[in-house]
Amino acid sequence: MIEQAVILTVGRGMRLGSLTKDRSRAMLPVLGKPLVARVMDRLREAGIKRFVVVVGEHEGGVVSYLNTLWVPDAKLSFVLQTEPRGITHALSLAAPLLESSFLLTSIDHLTPSTQVQQLIRRFDSYQGDMVLSALSTLPDETPRGAVFTTSNKGAQVLTITDRVIEHREQIAFMLYACGRRILDYLSPRVPITYADPELSAPIQALINDGGRVTFVNAEWHLPLSDERDLLAINRRFLREGRDAHILSELPGSVHIIPPVRIDPKVSIGLNAKIGPNVYLESGASVGHDAVIWDSVVLRDAVVKPGEILHNYIVSRRERLSEQEAELPPPPSSDAFDFLA
Repeated sequence: MIEQAVILTVGRGMRLGSLTKDRSRAMLPVLGKPLVARVMDRLREAGIKRFVVVVGEHEGGVVSYLNTLWVPDAKLSFVLQTEPRGITHALSLAAPLLESSFLLTSIDHLTPSTQVQQLIRRFDSYQGDMVLSALSTLPDETPRGAVFTTSNKGAQVLTITDRVIEHREQIAFMLYACGRRILDYLSPRVPITYADPELSAPIQALINDGGRVTFVNAEWHLPLSDERDLLAINRRFLREGRDAHILSELPGSVHIIPPVRIDPKVSIGLNAKIGPNVYLESGASVGHDAVIWDSVVLRDAVVKPGEILHNYIVSRRERLSEQEAELPPPPSSDAFDFLA
């Protein structure tokens, strides 16, 4: 039974733009919790008890949050990667703290907690070296993972690599169940690079030496590659009903259409309409008569009076939209209910 996990938080998140100007991507909010905590919550729900977290030199906020504000009974160890030298190097730093088989993931990947449970069960029954998380892709989709091929029976992985998708194929994303044998393929001389984001080179070396690798398909997978992904992740958690609460005092004239999460210390003006699928982070301010749905408003950001927002992430510095076409009419409801 796997009870230990390695979580990689390192990485600049350069495609996240202004969202990571004043905090690391690991600390980006998902309904009142940092992303790193949401990833680790999934692991903990599946029975993981010990965590090795690899952090960068500017991620002291991650260590502070997990040590003081996350679950009190978690067994945490932290490893510092002083330079961004890639996934293989990060795992090599964590290796001395790994006692047996382990899960490996990063904050770039969110799945159902059931995916973690399936990985663990498959690893226990397979008695091989690794179990990958996988998705099927179409030719016109941009892959966010490593393409792999399997044997005729479809159970055993034969090759894995990073390349452009040419036809419908399986891709692996980095939520893996690992035996300790993979640690033998981590080169001590890893170049300073972001290449091989899914650990495909060490996995292929393991396979070439007779290692047995299989996979488990995921029901869904939410990556974090750009601003729009943070919006999608918050929507998913709202639909799951996780922490969809209103924690600020609001004027009686404010209309709420669930699901909505409003953190403490959020200011909302008269007659504003909020929801559905809205997250307002602590410190956000919404003016009177504003209409917001399918959007995230981050700390210290201001929505002007009468402004209409749909499919937006609003940060203190700028507005990031995935909406290109003309705005649809705002949602309406005959009965507006506040969430408890």
